Amino acid sequence: MKITSTLVVLALVQAPILFGQPIVAPIPRDKEPAVTGPIEIPNEPKTVDPATLVTPQLAAKVTVKFDSDPLKKVITWLQQDQKINVIVDYKALSNAKLLDTEPVTEELNDAPLYLLLSRLEQLGLAWYQHDNSLIITSREEYQKHDATVPYNLGDLFDQGFLPNDLLTAIKRCSGGRWKTMQGGDESGTAVLLGDVVFIRQTDDIHREIAGLLTAIRKPARRTFTLDTPRHEDLRAALEQKIDVDFHETPLVVAAQELSRLSQISIRLDRVALAKSAVRERTPVTLKLADQKLHAVLRSLLSNMGLSWYLRDDVLWITNSDAAGDFQKTAVYDVRDLSADHDEAIALKDAILSQTRAKWRPNDERGGIIEIPRHDILVVRHTETALDEVLQLLENYRTALKASKLRVTPSPDPNQVVTGYYRLPYDMALDVERELPDLIMAETWKTADRPDAVGTILRITAESLPPDAKGNRVEQAVLVINQTRAAHQQIGKLIQTLISSKAVDSEASADTSRKTGHTSGSFGRRLIPKSAD
Repeated sequence: MKITSTLVVLALVQAPILFGQPIVAPIPRDKEPAVTGPIEIPNEPKTVDPATLVTPQLAAKVTVKFDSDPLKKVITWLQQDQKINVIVDYKALSNAKLLDTEPVTEELNDAPLYLLLSRLEQLGLAWYQHDNSLIITSREEYQKHDATVPYNLGDLFDQGFLPNDLLTAIKRCSGGRWKTMQGGDESGTAVLLGDVVFIRQTDDIHREIAGLLTAIRKPARRTFTLDTPRHEDLRAALEQKIDVDFHETPLVVAAQELSRLSQISIRLDRVALAKSAVRERTPVTLKLADQKLHAVLRSLLSNMGLSWYLRDDVLWITNSDAAGDFQKTAVYDVRDLSADHDEAIALKDAILSQTRAKWRPNDERGGIIEIPRHDILVVRHTETALDEVLQLLENYRTALKASKLRVTPSPDPNQVVTGYYRLPYDMALDVERELPDLIMAETWKTADRPDAVGTILRITAESLPPDAKGNRVEQAVLVINQTRAAHQQIGKLIQTLISSKAVDSEASADTSRKTGHTSGSFGRRLIPKSAD
């Protein structure tokens, strides 16, 4: 049963083929029981805890306090008290103008040790693990030290996730820098061999990828892919009402007072503030009574071009650009809102048009929405934008419960339609020759079957632009008249044959990647075979 509402405009015709390449329908989840009643979307898990994605040593909970202590004292504490083999890249630190005398003010109260290391990044440091050692270096040097990690995706493929769709979600929503066909300095790569994808990336991106896959495997209403459980307490504190009376109060003192009143850690992002006109001692004046903390923060910071974000169990006060650049990834289970790819695309279009947030490609600093399977949304954006997405989905759920159910007839699998498949020329020759023997042989027109409907016409197409080595890939388009049922099988076959990179980015087999695509275009791209 498919449900329509005023929020999401669904396609009038469900087309199995997009111009250029096949749309491949999700593989049925045969192992899952049939849904006979209303679909209930779980509220948990709300987050994937980063502590589950680091070594036991770094996940161990500790209590420690440093008060303007030199960095070398922190390193000594890690070595002696925590028994961690620490290697400091002093050359890299020197090049970044960082000294082991840098003052560190940090505190952990029965919290995972890795949080301390992550907070040290505010000094310009970075860390990673190699051969059972903890390496502390500069951020610039850190980018040179990536590693290859295999991820088995077989269980997700069995559940209907297509390789192209899943890899695209991983690469676009994990925050990493990836090597492209045009080259560049980026080192990130992803190579799929069977059910295993080998990904080369830095440690922090590997944690993001692991968190994303964990959330996809067990989705909920909204699951942050890399967010500490403590952040739920911080979000609750933002709803608490407080009284403030600041008169020419230094910003750093105001932040400390807000921290005291709300009982959460509130700090200044000194690295980001150094790039703005605001300093720690900049005076602020504000008097409010019985106002929620998030409203107080907005009133206090907006006039100075500042904002805030949650990271590593801390609410950081920063400049607006830094807050906008700090994006998180969340996975949304929308099984109750999206029954197929058409509805998923319509749902994506609703989010793009009905939220205040900015989205790519219209804004290069905007957010990203990927659909690795029709009932799963992966969204990367600021936390405020992710809240907007959640609220829109919840409003849609409420509207559906109050609306009258309307049944949309399923497309006739025996209807004959024309599909266009753009392929490398040599592959097109093989497919043209072998396809009638591989898929529904009795439906293809031959001398013995003159009344059959299936036909194939091959047309030479413009070749792709040359790659970095100057090689050109000749192209051909197969124009296939067949039933919808046959096109579904053809699409699955060709999807298996083509590489993980789309041959034509403007006509991708992945409908969820067609930015700005509206559900109405399905009907225009589908050409039913005429009666004569």
